[in-house]
Amino acid sequence: MGRDDKSGGEAPPTPPHLRGRHGHIAQQRWRERRALWATDFRLINPRAYCADIIDHGLARAFIAEHHYLPTYPAAQVAVGLFGRCARLEGVAVFAVPATAAVIARHTGFTDPASGTVLARLILLDSVPQNGESFFCAHAFRLLRQARPGIEAVVSYSDPEAGHIGRVYAALSGAHRGTTRSRIVLRAGTRTISDRTLSKIRLRERGMDGAIDQLVRLGLPGPGLREDPAAWLQRLQTEQLLTRHRHAGLYTYCFELTRDARRRGLTLPRLPYPKILPAA
Repeated sequence: MGRDDKSGGEAPPTPPHLRGRHGHIAQQRWRERRALWATDFRLINPRAYCADIIDHGLARAFIAEHHYLPTYPAAQVAVGLFGRCARLEGVAVFAVPATAAVIARHTGFTDPASGTVLARLILLDSVPQNGESFFCAHAFRLLRQARPGIEAVVSYSDPEAGHIGRVYAALSGAHRGTTRSRIVLRAGTRTISDRTLSKIRLRERGMDGAIDQLVRLGLPGPGLREDPAAWLQRLQTEQLLTRHRHAGLYTYCFELTRDARRRGLTLPRLPYPKILPAA
């Protein structure tokens, strides 16, 4: 999510001077893949902004330019936030989950088509402080219009990237818990997604783009006739890709229909995280 989402980025602590009149912490924003902070503490003017479904090509380009996770997920619906002069200032991408079990576990629906994952959420620093809640509410509404069969949305916040899900709490998302810890590969402080690594190891569609992503992070490219899987192994041997135990992601669910809320009654609804876990 650009400000309160997903695994793999490093976010600086909130500067102490970036607090509102009543002590509200500034929301993290992103621009050109750099972490910034919203400094406009005014409420968003709903007459100055609107949301609409956008083409995946436009969403992909925006995320590649601004998000700390520049890859584009297996998207189902993309929504854009437009500000003054119809300028695109935010994107939300709903995508197919990594496994069908994600939907059953966190929504209670046995049919994976009944749920989706909010895989990317990003707003530029120009959007006022409460822009996420405004944008998400409209994005959920547009999602339901485009895909009426989707009744629940799962999303994650990565505490290692400085995200605990304040936006999701403000939207009354159900906090389901924390995913299991796992071993990830990092280039410096940047976590490489399992999907990116799989494309390279298995020579899947999108492999060239996945290799380019690692090269853009400063890693040397594969040799002329080097096997891609062997290249990844060499990067690990040379300590250019390092193993790191990720503590897990906070998981949230948004129940968009009466049936989803009914099913959610049997699932965990835990207190919201208040602070980042100790390093």
